[in-house]
Amino acid sequence: MIKFKLYFDKDAETAWLNEMCAQGWAMQSFFAGLYFFEKCEPGKYLYQVDFREKFFRVTEEYRELMNDMGVTIIQNWGYWVILRKDAKDGAFELYTDAESQIEHYTKIRNMLKAVTILELICFFIEVMAACAGNAFALPFSGVILAIVIAMLNATVKTNEAIDRLKEQQSGIPAAKKRNISMLMAIGLLMNSCALIMQDSISGYIKLTVQIIAIVFMLVGLWQTCRKKA
Repeated sequence: MIKFKLYFDKDAETAWLNEMCAQGWAMQSFFAGLYFFEKCEPGKYLYQVDFREKFFRVTEEYRELMNDMGVTIIQNWGYWVILRKDAKDGAFELYTDAESQIEHYTKIRNMLKAVTILELICFFIEVMAACAGNAFALPFSGVILAIVIAMLNATVKTNEAIDRLKEQQSGIPAAKKRNISMLMAIGLLMNSCALIMQDSISGYIKLTVQIIAIVFMLVGLWQTCRKKA
């Protein structure tokens, strides 16, 4: 069986892979959003998704460590490593104390921020190309915008995970933060696109996009204020 999914949240991906295995589908490989599964005994394996510093490779020390733990490296994709262990061998946790988990999530957050900045640069390059008359630039800019929004959302979730761990570590309740709703970010980006491309699109399309952007920003503002309470 093949399934297509794009995950930017490693905890959500881990939970999904374990849920699939519980239903009798063991992941065997991954390529560009495509997950390849084969039938297995329900719940036979436990999966974890790890983040490493090397791009598309892991060190021999890491391989040896995983081997000593009875863990199989199923896939290395980018900075991510998908791992599997027999469920009969017990619980499968890579980072068991708060300090190591905080360090782990901090590395992920730094990567997400760097990728978000890079994608934003690519987005504005595509928008400018669209304004110059490149017919393929506009749909590409839409895809990049979707990735930027997903990255921002993943960064927010990673920050929340770090705050929870710090609270557990210190025993002191973390101060509530006002997280900006993703709808506000979407609205601002849509409005920026409409302004940048105003000479390349009709007035009707520009007005429609801006109205939708304003609605998104207003709903996002309401959600942002509500989250504080």
